[in-house]
Amino acid sequence: MSDYSTSIDVDGDGNWDDHTVHEQPDGSVELHADMNGDGKVDFIGYDYDADGLVDASEYDRNHDGVFETQMRDTDGDGWQDEEIADRNGDGAVDLAGTDYNEDGTLENVVLDNNFNGLIDTFVQDTDLDGRQDTVGFDFNEDGNTDAVVQHPNVTEFVDPVQYPNINPLLSN
Repeated sequence: MSDYSTSIDVDGDGNWDDHTVHEQPDGSVELHADMNGDGKVDFIGYDYDADGLVDASEYDRNHDGVFETQMRDTDGDGWQDEEIADRNGDGAVDLAGTDYNEDGTLENVVLDNNFNGLIDTFVQDTDLDGRQDTVGFDFNEDGNTDAVVQHPNVTEFVDPVQYPNINPLLSN
């Protein structure tokens, strides 16, 4: 029996969520949670070095058996600061975002809103106040921004990252 222990807030409501611990032969740990009570796993957390911090995670947000959202901790502090998601279930990434200041809001997100594999929208929280305040559009998907809307009091556009001169959805 192991003495591994950690607490996780899967849904971000500020409360620790029930989960099961599955120790792996390589020493890593998987954490499983059923968030809607149907007996099926909706969250898998990966603690690769068994230090009590989740290094990466997968979410089945709509409880259909498909883990459409993946997150990872890029700096080892236990905060999931990068996210990719397949919002329409076609197997392709159509959202990529980062949470640089680890406040729970993605400061930079790129989106493929028409699901054709090309980035057409970006959203940013430019002042890091937890609210996205800038949205940009590439209407003809040529890689150049065609329009930008900024408003300091916007509560939320969506969750969006701007990668200059590349399309991260088409690269490894």
